[in-house]
Amino acid sequence: MNKKDIWRYKSLEQLEHKSWEPTTETEKDAVLVTGLVKRCIALSKVPVIKLTASDLRVLIGQSFNPTYLVPLAIEKLKDDLFVEADLYRGDLLKNVLDVPAPFWEEHEDLHEDLKKMIKERAVEIETEIDLPGYWQS
Repeated sequence: MNKKDIWRYKSLEQLEHKSWEPTTETEKDAVLVTGLVKRCIALSKVPVIKLTASDLRVLIGQSFNPTYLVPLAIEKLKDDLFVEADLYRGDLLKNVLDVPAPFWEEHEDLHEDLKKMIKERAVEIETEIDLPGYWQS
């Protein structure tokens, strides 16, 4: 295993040195613990390499750190650009495309990979997904 890939075997909590779980009774009372919140908290404890397309869709959609999640999502998209991650065909792609532009500007290699995938299937994407403005060019 390459040393630069060690991050893949850590959870988001370990990578960010942060816990999303409410720690005090006041925080617990203030947080509406929905199914989505419970799922995100549980997923933050899982090594990121074990996250499924569905898990990645949820975490990316809830604005968890794209630095760790988007590269993994792109790997899954390379296998199947329109992978269905629980909701509809292309839902993981849609959430990845919705990651704010500053992320893509900072990660040109990932941006280029995704642009290439989009260009290769542009006609299909136009009929399947409503592209955010940033990706329409």
